[in-house]
Amino acid sequence: MINLNTLSAIKENYYFNNNMKEISFKEYLENEAENDPNFFYELFDNEDYEQKWDSVLSEEDREEWDDLLNKANDIWYKMLEDEEEEQRARIKFQFEDLFGGKDIEEFRELVQNLYNYDDFSEYKSDVIDMNYIDEEEYKEIVKEAITEYIEKNDIEVEIKELNDTDVVEDGDNSFTYKGEEYQGFDSSDGGDFDCTSCENFDLINEAVQDSDCEDKEELTMFLCGMNFVYKKMVDDVMYKFYFK
Repeated sequence: MINLNTLSAIKENYYFNNNMKEISFKEYLENEAENDPNFFYELFDNEDYEQKWDSVLSEEDREEWDDLLNKANDIWYKMLEDEEEEQRARIKFQFEDLFGGKDIEEFRELVQNLYNYDDFSEYKSDVIDMNYIDEEEYKEIVKEAITEYIEKNDIEVEIKELNDTDVVEDGDNSFTYKGEEYQGFDSSDGGDFDCTSCENFDLINEAVQDSDCEDKEELTMFLCGMNFVYKKMVDDVMYKFYFK
């Protein structure tokens, strides 16, 4: 009969010494059984198996071993699922802690300068195992944290509207404000909406779109660091040019 304490120790050793996404629990068991002559001696706590391989297993023990191998993938899926959930929770806590207690100016400064996936993986390797979280999952967690901040805080968007005397037209639908070219662009007919000066525009925009708030366009641009907007009708279309 399998020694449950030994089996628990095997699971623990597998968990702490392997990337569970690279090797399944079944593969680990099979490798251990193949390479350790005392594997079955310890697993079954049977002196008859000391320094011997699986060929000496009794019929009853072999059935139990085969049953363990058959269940190994279910055990692995559960361990992997639990670990992924644990790492997701740790990432979310990092951003909840980062955003917690921050006023809107501090918050928008933070979201403009968030770690990308690779940098976060490097800087937080001591507390989070990013082997279990890919880049898309990471972005989803960050977006969720941004959305939660937006919904928990009454954000007053302060974007000042400029007039014709404030800006200089320096090309075809291109404007400059205080020597700075327009940073974002939108049109009322569904044209491109972007903020080329903010590396995290897509992340911020998607988080805002997922939130329950009004004036999503202006909030997005505000969080991207824009403080001014110039509106101009061009061929019956309202164009908006955002500036820092």
